[in-house]
Amino acid sequence: MAKTQKDLKKIKEDLLNYIEPNMYNCYQCGKCTAGCPLADTFEYKPNQIIRLIMLDKIDTILDSNSVFLCLSCDICTSRCPQEVSISAIMNFIRNESWKMGEFKIKNISRFYNLFLRILGKFGRSYEPGLIMGLNVLSGKLFNDADIAVKIMGKMKIKMLPEIIKGRKSVAKVIKKYL
Repeated sequence: MAKTQKDLKKIKEDLLNYIEPNMYNCYQCGKCTAGCPLADTFEYKPNQIIRLIMLDKIDTILDSNSVFLCLSCDICTSRCPQEVSISAIMNFIRNESWKMGEFKIKNISRFYNLFLRILGKFGRSYEPGLIMGLNVLSGKLFNDADIAVKIMGKMKIKMLPEIIKGRKSVAKVIKKYL
């Protein structure tokens, strides 16, 4: 589904009505951006995302990498003196772009699909499965193998998936919304 002006207007309306009605309280102090651990990798920093929304430039956001690189760590939101939930805005726009099939970063949909399948199966993330799955899907079977050996040696990642009790509920939610 390609983005239309009607889609973009609906995204902004939903942002203001349901996600962050206080968005216009942002006075561009930049505290959100100063705290963002990935701000240097974004095409548009968190405060710039807010400003682009105010200027009805949601298409510009969708054409960038910013919402896909956001960690949803909430540092931006916690630093905002106006209590604007920037991470909720980023997450909402990321979800809307998913619905529209708008992905600037190559293979991002592959990552999200695999990640959600793993969540549905185990009820939580399983990093080795995600990494191996992405390597298989990309045809780069031994991508980052050197790093994986170091990480496994330090026991930082569990080799076997942890399966949670409520995983069927997680799978239902994922299936319902995708």
